[in-house]
Amino acid sequence: MPISENDFQINSCSGVASESFQDLNEIQDRIEFFLHESLPQCVKYLPGHGDGSIKRKAEKELAGSLCKLLQAIAFEKKVIFTFFNEDLDTYKKSRTDDMTAIPFVGLAYLRVGPFYYNCQDQLYVIEAKRLPAPTRAGQGDRSREYVVSDWNNCASPTKNRTGGIERFKEGLHGGNFVRSAMIAFVQQKDAAHWLSQVNSWITDLIIKAIPSHKASWNKDDHLIAVPCSPVVGMSDFQSTHVRADKKVPITLRHYWLHLN
Repeated sequence: MPISENDFQINSCSGVASESFQDLNEIQDRIEFFLHESLPQCVKYLPGHGDGSIKRKAEKELAGSLCKLLQAIAFEKKVIFTFFNEDLDTYKKSRTDDMTAIPFVGLAYLRVGPFYYNCQDQLYVIEAKRLPAPTRAGQGDRSREYVVSDWNNCASPTKNRTGGIERFKEGLHGGNFVRSAMIAFVQQKDAAHWLSQVNSWITDLIIKAIPSHKASWNKDDHLIAVPCSPVVGMSDFQSTHVRADKKVPITLRHYWLHLN
């Protein structure tokens, strides 16, 4: 975890990056700007892009490849952060985040408000999903996994909570943050189709609650387009979600990469 100003002085830590930020929101603005600019550059280099293959590339392979590409671009652009794949979630140590943004300052510290972050501290969390979700024997209905998992078991009070948006709402991912992101690898159909589909799945959750959920769903959970310049190869959306603790909601940025 980042250390406070007081602990930093007491421990006589050295090696602070020359650039500092007023708060975490300021650096997350920069991370999201970087992602909006850089993700479209990565699309054509991802496994399976545009090859029309029947066997679609797996989520972990795609996320791992994308992380390496973002690392390379971040290094080239000399930004103050980089990206890490399969990182332990700082809020739920038993879970891993598909990707995180961390300070790129070696063993030095990055000052963000009254705290000091080093390369072991997360600045931003990213979850990756495929559209459509893959079908696997014995794993039930995964078709809605971008939003909610295990749909054919939704009436059960013990249903697992491993869907994309579902994890953030339930505080199982990104619990330390008020902003995070989801990346979708669109392997069939187009963004307009999936926007309609995803929002209809969310509407179903608003109409009928799932017993295993601690957080309630409402119209703010719907994805809306981000008002920014369109880019080739990517669609950009945003949503806001009340979490299980009903305190500060989390805002998700949705970057959908067109692999087909």
